[in-house]
Amino acid sequence: MLDVRRLRVLQAVVEAGSVTAAAARLNYTPSAVSQHLAALERDAGIALMEKSGRGVRPTPAGLLLAEHAEGILARLSDAEKALLSLRDGQTGRLAIVAFPTAGAALIPVAVGEFRRHRPEVQLDLTVAESDEALDAVRSGRADLGVTVETFASDAVPDDDLVYTHLLDDPFRIVLPRRHRLAARRRIPLVELAEESWIATSSCPGYCQAEALQACTEAGFSPQVTVEADDYPAAQGYVGVGLGVAMVPLLALGAIREEVVVRRIRGVEPVRHIYAVTLPAKVENGPIPMMLEMLGLAAAEQRRRSVA
Repeated sequence: MLDVRRLRVLQAVVEAGSVTAAAARLNYTPSAVSQHLAALERDAGIALMEKSGRGVRPTPAGLLLAEHAEGILARLSDAEKALLSLRDGQTGRLAIVAFPTAGAALIPVAVGEFRRHRPEVQLDLTVAESDEALDAVRSGRADLGVTVETFASDAVPDDDLVYTHLLDDPFRIVLPRRHRLAARRRIPLVELAEESWIATSSCPGYCQAEALQACTEAGFSPQVTVEADDYPAAQGYVGVGLGVAMVPLLALGAIREEVVVRRIRGVEPVRHIYAVTLPAKVENGPIPMMLEMLGLAAAEQRRRSVA
């Protein structure tokens, strides 16, 4: 196996025309250059340099190997640059899996900004509920997950994943536009205790847990009369007067004309939203940049939540 460092020395001697000139170029001593050439000749099993007056010149084998060394060193340089680019997140592939309303509201903003900074990175975006997203991250099918979790930012579990808190997504009350409470800016949940409620079947238990807990603390259990497939459908049912709904702010990007959205008076229930990845991926590659862009998108969403 030929040593790459020794090939570089051979190439320098052939290009510079002497051991002394090559040593100056490489910042070696002439003795070190001669030792590298001697070791390379032993590895090659053939003479690479021959005496010429007071100096040396390459043999046909030396010229042949120097010619190949030029291509080898160029390819190696390209490989080093490619690895550096991959390490710094300039190239490569990033697979992201996010729960549905993040995929509709949070992810597009982050991805748009990410594209401006890392246009050469290939993005693979899929939608899945949080349990599936966590499994995908753990198995390596996804590099980054955006999930809804039951724990707050001060109670992140110590497991095999790295959780980056993005935001707490507050729930809002969605009412028919002609509802008796529609003129209010904030509504206590207790005043909705006797209402019919619209639930959302696509939102698993952990997604609605905080909302249901808020109703319990207000002294009632919501009477669900309609179960919508998703949040836009829930708005539609509210709009025709079939009930009221509690919908997270991320899912209210488009609001129907037939409904109004109002804040909850008192402590607002929230969904805890995180970006999740493996420890080995959090510092290198494109993930740090994507985490930064998700943080910016989350900050914009937080500003919206207090408006």
